[in-house]
Amino acid sequence: MSTLFTYAIAPLSYPVTGAAVALWGTGPVFAVSAAVCAAGGAMGLTVTALRRAELPR
Repeated sequence: MSTLFTYAIAPLSYPVTGAAVALWGTGPVFAVSAAVCAAGGAMGLTVTALRRAELPR
C-alpha cells in the first residue's frame, strides 16, 4: 500500500500539487504529501489481510 500511494498516486497528483503550491506555498503541500504517504504505510500495517498476504507457492 505504501508503494501504491507513493509511486502510483503521486504522479497523478502533480497538476493538483502544482496548483496547491501556487496557492499555499511548499510547506503545507509537503506536509499533506507526507500525511498521504504515512496513511499508505499505516494502512499496510493495520489491514490484517495485507500484513498476512503471501505469494502462492
